[in-house]
Amino acid sequence: MKRIIKLIALLSSVLIIFLSAGCNESYQDAIIYFEIPEKPFSLDPQTVSSDSELAVVANIFEGLLRKNNSGAIVGGLAESFSKDGLTYTFKIRDDAKWSNKSPVTSYDFLFAFKRAVLPETKAPFVSRLFCIENAEQINSGKLSIDSLGVTAPDSKTVIIKLCREDENFENALTTSIAMPCNEEFFNSTSGKYGLTLETVISCGSYTLTKWNKDPFSFRLKKNPLYNGTFEAKNSAVYITKSEDETALDRLKENNVDIAFIDSSLSVTAHESGLKTSEFSNICWFLTMNSDIKPNFRKSFAMLIGRNVFENDLQAGYSYSASAFPPALIKNADSSGVQQYDLNAGKELFNKEINTLDEKKFPSDIKLYYYDNGVINPIITDIVGHWQNNLGAFINIEAADSAEKLVPELKNQTLTMAVFPVRAVSGDLNEYLANFKTVSGETTAEIQTNLFKDNYVVPLLYQNTTVAYSSSLSDVFTTLGNGYIDFSFIIKTEK
Repeated sequence: MKRIIKLIALLSSVLIIFLSAGCNESYQDAIIYFEIPEKPFSLDPQTVSSDSELAVVANIFEGLLRKNNSGAIVGGLAESFSKDGLTYTFKIRDDAKWSNKSPVTSYDFLFAFKRAVLPETKAPFVSRLFCIENAEQINSGKLSIDSLGVTAPDSKTVIIKLCREDENFENALTTSIAMPCNEEFFNSTSGKYGLTLETVISCGSYTLTKWNKDPFSFRLKKNPLYNGTFEAKNSAVYITKSEDETALDRLKENNVDIAFIDSSLSVTAHESGLKTSEFSNICWFLTMNSDIKPNFRKSFAMLIGRNVFENDLQAGYSYSASAFPPALIKNADSSGVQQYDLNAGKELFNKEINTLDEKKFPSDIKLYYYDNGVINPIITDIVGHWQNNLGAFINIEAADSAEKLVPELKNQTLTMAVFPVRAVSGDLNEYLANFKTVSGETTAEIQTNLFKDNYVVPLLYQNTTVAYSSSLSDVFTTLGNGYIDFSFIIKTEK
């Protein structure tokens, strides 16, 4: 009997050891379920723009450079690179392959860069490449594409000549705009590159193996041909977009592992046992055009302050004292921001009213705003404050798209508008391209000039929030590129 007991104990110990070893590697067979905020239209790296598209592209493609899980920029498809003055030289790995088994070559990058800067491509992030010799002039139609400062002297060498120093250039090479494009495959798609499963090839940690349109779903599978540093630690990523439930609901019900959620729900997410990663990279602005006289614009700006709407600020939102969200510039000052001054604002407003024939503020002014489900009470607080203290009645109307309102920073075709502007990367110049005119040597000078005459007034900061299950570890998120690199993530099956 004692022998039998000892034998059972021994077998149990062996079994425990075996199972424990299996658990340590169980993530290799795990599937991560990812809920995206919107359905991707395209997976063409040079033309994608939404967070959903960028997240997929960043995981199925790899550029010359890539960010590791500490945020450091290291070699991607380039096994080595060097910089001599304004000239970069990259050497591509010999074992780099596309998912159709053809080798990744320097010509794929040469074609990608040329395609990116051509004006007809309309690449949304092309400005990231404007430090390349002649890139900006080619994009504006002033020079031929053959003058671009990118060459491929052999199949594994890429040489890039810059026209000026740019501290963001190496980071730009990790993003979608700088991903390679195989010319032969591109031409074979007959204008449908990146629009269907059949017109996408991969060279990154994952390959795209399924693209269902209705109901929508993506499946990314660990790339068996990938031989780089960023080999995926899980077998697949299954990507969906629910029309019936919120991303937070699906996370709480364990139907997905990771998703973007509205930053106002971050506290609820934590209370539900979820983890979050957040970037304060969004700034909400009020714009007023020349239909509103300068003194009226200034008086309206003087009656906007933290105390006006702080009771309706939700988690993930905070009062903005700068044009630059913290993820873009830490500790940005309030240079040029009109300070709250109720009495002075009322006095200025009444002085301007007395110059009008009717002695009253026009009643047909309308403020358009993007309604994300959180901002409405804040807009109501602001226009209510104007009404109660200035006697100015402003009508408000919700717009269905933030993208349609962002051009107001340049065009100012609407009398009044409120909308969010997102810093999609750490490039200050890319962010400033949203504004009509930018001048100044320092950020303080730039901001002072942006807010001059109160055509633009900052209101709020908002976070971009990624929430994920406690079963995930090593979740690396970074500004831009869709935020999430799935190659690092380990999922522990429960």
